[in-house]
Amino acid sequence: MKTTFAFLAMGLIAVVVTSCRQNGVPSEAALGPDVVAVVSGRPITRAALESELTRRGTGATKEAVLGDLIRHEATLAQVRATGFDHDPAMVDAVERMLVARYQERELANADAPVVTDEEIRTAYIANANRYSTPAEVRGSVLFLKSSPKATPERRLEVKKRADQLLADAIAGDAVTFGRLVREHSEDQPTRYRGGDTGWQTANQNAGGWDATVVKALWAIPKPGGYAPVIETPEGFYIARLTEIKAAGTKPLAEVSEVIRYQLRQAKREQLTTAFHARMCAGLDIRTNTTSLAETPVVARADQQPPVIP
Repeated sequence: MKTTFAFLAMGLIAVVVTSCRQNGVPSEAALGPDVVAVVSGRPITRAALESELTRRGTGATKEAVLGDLIRHEATLAQVRATGFDHDPAMVDAVERMLVARYQERELANADAPVVTDEEIRTAYIANANRYSTPAEVRGSVLFLKSSPKATPERRLEVKKRADQLLADAIAGDAVTFGRLVREHSEDQPTRYRGGDTGWQTANQNAGGWDATVVKALWAIPKPGGYAPVIETPEGFYIARLTEIKAAGTKPLAEVSEVIRYQLRQAKREQLTTAFHARMCAGLDIRTNTTSLAETPVVARADQQPPVIP
């Protein structure tokens, strides 16, 4: 079976080579020991075949790989014959690829940026404001719904109910308020977790709470205290302050790896800037400021995916 497959594969290669052979191509005997095929006068060397076999790894046969190399060279010959390789867009794409690969190779050979602990400490001190944390408060709320379209009498009834629940809460303790929240609150996401609001800063409303509620929490003097019943268009809130967190600064140990990454990136950018400076050194580079000023800036339209019929 293997002999039959190899015979068929060699036959396929013979067909490919024959179909791509042009006048003037030497016979197989004249190719030489280091050439496995010729396409339009361009040799495919044994070294090239071995390199491609190594790149593809196990499972690739010599015959299949050689067939791919022949098809590649045949297509490349047509590219050159039609002048497609001189198309401005293609030339630009190739040049961009060459520049990118060359820059990648040159910068890869440079030593990896090293960031010392002292540099991290210095950056931490110099940019302490970046690592500051604002003061925060945390509370618990009990919410009673009252539609904005409700009659004044109906809203008054809900308000009286809220007043009574606030009085019951003040007369009890944290456990009492937790029970009242579970039994009466109509804010379903927080009802069974004690009405927890999460941490709230003065300038940021986390969790989408009504701004009036957050403001009321900040106005409570100390944890355990209550705000007066808070009225909003959607209903009434009873708010209890549970915790206060003073403003501070994150410790160096907590942010050191972030600073290390930032400094390493900055050093990589410095290496890139120095590389570009070396590339420009000694070259005659001039800028036509008039032409530059007259060049219109065309906004790139958002690309939309093609419509599938």
